[in-house]
This record gives sequence, structure tokens and C-alpha cells, in this order.
Amino acid sequence: MSAPPLVSVVTPCHDAAPFVAETLECVLAQTHPAVEHVIVDDGSTDGSWDVIERYALEHPDRVRALRVQPSRGGPHARNRGAALARGDFLLFLDADDVMEPDTVAALLDAAAADPAGLAACDWRRLRWTGAAWAPAPADVPFPPRGPDALRGWLSGREWVPCHALLWPRAVYARTGGWDESLAINQDGDLALRALAGGARLLPARGGRAYYRTLPHNRPSVSRSAAAERKVRSHLRVLEKVGAVLEADGRAAAYRDALGMAYQRVALFGFKEGHTELARQALRHGMALAGPRPVSASRAGRLAERVLGMERKEVLTRALARLGLMTPGRRSMLRFRRAQGGGAGAGAP
Repeated sequence: MSAPPLVSVVTPCHDAAPFVAETLECVLAQTHPAVEHVIVDDGSTDGSWDVIERYALEHPDRVRALRVQPSRGGPHARNRGAALARGDFLLFLDADDVMEPDTVAALLDAAAADPAGLAACDWRRLRWTGAAWAPAPADVPFPPRGPDALRGWLSGREWVPCHALLWPRAVYARTGGWDESLAINQDGDLALRALAGGARLLPARGGRAYYRTLPHNRPSVSRSAAAERKVRSHLRVLEKVGAVLEADGRAAAYRDALGMAYQRVALFGFKEGHTELARQALRHGMALAGPRPVSASRAGRLAERVLGMERKEVLTRALARLGLMTPGRRSMLRFRRAQGGGAGAGAP
């Protein structure tokens, strides 16, 4: 009887002392018999390394630890961890996230259907209730609604966070690894490049991962990133997806989906007041798909058709200054104020 495949769980950790022990425990609790945990401390200053080192000493056959100083960011830590990993499969689990004990086993069962696919399991956000961390209802469908995961991902309707994906070593290697130059959406970039290269998404029948939504006094990397860096990162991700599709001879089949993704980035850029970047995104989007209204609301899409995206956003901001805000814009403004940053450049 052949040995079970080794799965390497790779965890970057930066100042996650309140959570990292729980993350380590959830990996040790996996029912699959062959799991190693490669955890890379990325210049922590809060005692995280003390916790990690203790687990590595107590479980030398299960936990492997590396310390990087000074901090070089999560993507670098993940690349270092992947290089150290010995497994046939990789799973990237952040130091404040967790998964149920059957998750690795369920993902491996799904992966058996296609050695060039990405196995994906159900996931939920963990939110702080004021007394405890509790799972929130699903905010994206699982399993994905259609067979074309790339189109669904580009549309923004479907996505899977990195800790709910199992990577065959060869599929991960073909992507070239994590892009250390990106300020945001590094996990989306990695998955999109794999899907654009032809990898299928393989839904698992069990397992569940939990993504911790951190409170405002401890913002996650994605929430604290400046809007300009966010727009630039999303543009770079879409450029790379387009290049992979072009090289693979599939660009024509995804012109509309990619074009609308660019236009959603443009809409965000206009909302945040980064007009030149938004215009750049809009030009790319219209060249690929023509003018396509992408606002979330029916009224917003109608205004885009009549006025165009940029004029519509100018009008919306003017109305917001008079106190006439959509629920989405009001929520965005509340979030900025909670972050202590005021209204921000593009806010009313």
C-alpha cells in the first residue's frame, strides 16, 4: 500500500501572537495522516516567534519554522515557505486563520479528480461579536455556480481565499509563485494566473476554512492598503491574467470578462478619487468589452449608461455632499471614519 501524499501547510506570520497558536493547533488536528506545517515568521515583534518556536520544539516531525528579519511581507514569506516545503501538495494558511480537522482530507479527495486542478472547500468569515469569534453566513456561493471558475472569479461573484485551496506542486510551480511586488490581492493574483493557465476548480464535499475578519483596531493588510496601491495592484493582476490568456491562446474567449473586470477597477478608482488611474483602467476595459455598466445598483447602471462612468461618479459625489448617499457609499464612509482616516480623497 502506497504512503499517503504529504501536504505542506505554509503559514506566513507577522505579529499574530493572539492567534498563531490556534492556527498551529488546527493544522496538528488534521485527520489526514501526512501533514507538515511550514511556518515563516516575517519579522514579528509581538512574541509570535516564541509561540512558533515552542511548537516547533514540541512537534519536530510536524512543525518546521523559519524566522525572517527584517519583515519582507507575506508574499515573500509564502515563497520562502513553499521553497522549504516537502509536500506533494501545498496549502497556504495565514497565521490568524483556521480550518476544520477534515479539511485537508476532503481537499485531497477532491484533488483526485484532476491532477492539474485546484481543490477548493467551503469557507466562512470569522467575525468578532464582542465576546467571541463566530462564523458569518456565506457571502459567496460554494460550490461555484458555473463550470468556468475564471469567468466567475473575474466577475467578482465567485472566489476562494487561499487557505481554502489545495495546490498540486506542479500547478503551483507553473504560476511562478507569489508576486512580492503587489500591495494587495496577492492570493487572487496567484489563483487567477492558475485558472487562466487552464487549471480547473474542484469543489470538495467536506472540510471548511475560516477567514478571520479583524476588527478596525487591528486592520488586515487588504483593508489598510491605500486606495491608490489597491487600484495599481488590481491593474497589475489583470495585466498578468491577460498575458497568460494570450500565451495560452484563450484571450478571445475572455475579452468580455476581462474587460468588465477592468471597468470594475475603474469604478473603484473614480469612487476613491484616483481619476487618472481610473481612466487608464476604463480605457483597457472598453477596448476589450466596450462600455459596460458595472455599478452594483440598477440606478447606478442606468446612470452609467446615460452619463458614462466618470460623470456618473462626479454627480454621485456631488449628491453625497448634500447628504444624498447610497447605502453602499454610506457604509464606505463609515468604514473610513472608523479607520480614523476621515473621508478620504474620493469620498463625499
